[in-house]
Amino acid sequence: MSANTAALIPLALLEAVQNIDTPPDDGLGALADELAAKRLGLSPTVAAQVARYREQLSGEVGEEEAIAVFRLVGRRPDAALVYADAGRRAARYAARQRSTAARAMIAAAPGRAGVALALRTTAKISRRWLLADLVVSEGTLRCELSDSPALRAREDGVACQFYTAAFAELLRQVGDLEWTVAHEMCLGRGDRCCIWRARRAEAYE
Repeated sequence: MSANTAALIPLALLEAVQNIDTPPDDGLGALADELAAKRLGLSPTVAAQVARYREQLSGEVGEEEAIAVFRLVGRRPDAALVYADAGRRAARYAARQRSTAARAMIAAAPGRAGVALALRTTAKISRRWLLADLVVSEGTLRCELSDSPALRAREDGVACQFYTAAFAELLRQVGDLEWTVAHEMCLGRGDRCCIWRARRAEAYE
């Protein structure tokens, strides 16, 4: 692993916590105030951290800091839901880092050429911003991880939801590809490593 992690990752995690902890706007003001005092996502501490990460969105934070945020989420009973929400948010942030030229090339490329370019771009973005090496092979994307902030946070593999959601959303954002992402092997299930594979959704039909 790199000694640092993109700041967009802990930002996405804390924004997901805020999102899930925010009560619906149903007019029950007094109850909302009571919930705010109890929910982590509505605390001033989380708000301050989110503001800090947004300021350094294109930068990095220390690896241990990112792991600490993953672990913070991992203690929640709804951790899987938060990790999935955060994965999609991180992917959207990462996709915005593409150059205008890269976006135009993918949009202009026809058929299979466009898909191939989108896959290569997705792999490049994932490697740079998510610290996950997606490999293009025979029309699919494959990722193998034996170490990551998420894997260090939850040994049972629940945090892997972050990557499953992130890869699917990144494909959608970069190439408008509605692909199925399967978490085929997991350290949390006793496998030797974590492996994800992304395929065209119709491949399962």
